[in-house]
Amino acid sequence: MNGTIDIKSRAGHGTSVELRIPLTLAIIEGMLVRSGGSRYIIPIINIMESLQARPEMITIAPDGREVVRVRDSLLPVVRLHELHKVEPDNHALEKGILIVLEARGSNFCLFVDELLGQQQTVIKGLSDYVSRFGNVGGVSGCTIMGNGEVCLILDVQSILDRLNEGGEE
Repeated sequence: MNGTIDIKSRAGHGTSVELRIPLTLAIIEGMLVRSGGSRYIIPIINIMESLQARPEMITIAPDGREVVRVRDSLLPVVRLHELHKVEPDNHALEKGILIVLEARGSNFCLFVDELLGQQQTVIKGLSDYVSRFGNVGGVSGCTIMGNGEVCLILDVQSILDRLNEGGEE
């Protein structure tokens, strides 16, 4: 695999084990979703549930953000098409899919057009070419699909951080 294992031990302090594997060999379980003409992978570990919103679930918070009531919680909504500047099939929340995501104890909803299925995904790092364009918002890597299409793998924590900073762009 071309990885390394580093084991450090100190008497009375314990042992630490560091395992390094090339990013191109990391495999995650992911949910393939579509927003407009683009497909993305969301790590399953971050997905709590998915749902279709009803109009009575949708409201605007005092700070002007869209929120959705899921059970007893009001969760902010991030529209994936706005984050990545693609044209969606639907702008109305009740016509798409809301995916409840969790990162470090906080939840939010990601609005997408369609769930396409669950699959194992090989993570590839974003190339230096892509990185030259600056921060690719909310993306941790990419994968190459069977048909040769490149799909971005979403970084849920990064999306949440952007939401907490007050913007999705």
